[in-house]
Amino acid sequence: MKFLVISDLHIPTRNREIHPKIVELSKELDGVFALGDFVDLNTVLYLQSLNRNFYAVFGNMDDYDVKDYLPAQRVVKIGRYVIGLTHGSGSHIRIPERIVNWFDDDVDVILFGHSHVPEDRIFRGKRFINPGTAMETYGIMEIGDTLKFEVFKED
Repeated sequence: MKFLVISDLHIPTRNREIHPKIVELSKELDGVFALGDFVDLNTVLYLQSLNRNFYAVFGNMDDYDVKDYLPAQRVVKIGRYVIGLTHGSGSHIRIPERIVNWFDDDVDVILFGHSHVPEDRIFRGKRFINPGTAMETYGIMEIGDTLKFEVFKED
């Protein structure tokens, strides 16, 4: 299964609209992991309408209606992998060190945003993945016997 991984869209405060590639992939892939900072609830609802497997959390820049609609953290099981979703908060450095304890030990992978910087690393036996900001980058995660992740730069 292939999933789009996005974060930090910042619509309408920094971007006027969702990049067409994000819309296209949201429709085509098996699911979407969206890691907060949508800003506007209409953005969340639109993305959710594009794919029935839409998993999302709110970020620090989201309006109150987004925070009422989405959780701060979420855990989903896809195939053999337990995946934690969060946005992150505070300083943009060392986010994995701060969020590792937000999830139970059975979580294999933690997806996060906030820093706007793509990242894929192991910390304390867990894989931490950040797709960067959807204003510039997005990720595609392929989940099967193994878990593959790749970051792409928007055109």
